[in-house]
Amino acid sequence: MAWGMTHLVFNLFGSSIMEGRIGVERAADRWYNLLQASLSEHFPGICFPCFNAAVGGESTRECMARFDRDVLACHPDYCLVMIGGNNHDCTRPQRILAEGELERLMADFADRLPACTTPVGVVINPVIDDWHFATRHPAYQDYLREQGGLNAAIEQERNLFRRFLRERHWPFLDLCDAFAPDPRRYILPTDGIHLNPEGHRRFAEQAFDLLVPLIEARS
Repeated sequence: MAWGMTHLVFNLFGSSIMEGRIGVERAADRWYNLLQASLSEHFPGICFPCFNAAVGGESTRECMARFDRDVLACHPDYCLVMIGGNNHDCTRPQRILAEGELERLMADFADRLPACTTPVGVVINPVIDDWHFATRHPAYQDYLREQGGLNAAIEQERNLFRRFLRERHWPFLDLCDAFAPDPRRYILPTDGIHLNPEGHRRFAEQAFDLLVPLIEARS
């Protein structure tokens, strides 16, 4: 197969799940390094430089505050983006997104992304409520009772993001679907949200399956 490019630049944008530092001992076992290795083997004529612009702990507002520097400046061919996960910090109320703010931030992302960049959404994985610190933290109790648990609260953001992605016909990977029917198999029991080694592998495999036909279509 003849290819018209020798490099495809990937950008990872979001917070700690995308950043991928937590849950594996070796950097080579992080989901994005597994993905890069698999793509390089499958497409030996293409280099896949990867700019990891994900920062653990950041809300969507904080991510978008550095969008120009960390996404636009690297001129990516693909931007893998995860929305949500840190948008309701009950320990620091000033970080909590206002009503409608998440929708505005997602629209801003879409409006400012260059036409040459293919966006790929990643819907955040399930949260295991009884493993997560928020279940025991006093600051979260009223919020969790109101929402029916942390995973239920984040599911509202997942649904907003899913609708956003479908309306724009953007390709996406839903980690809730990827980890069904046994999410505990893929999540760290020490914190209830980050991926364990099997979760990193599953993420990489699912991303590979999604990206291969997109890359082949560019030939």
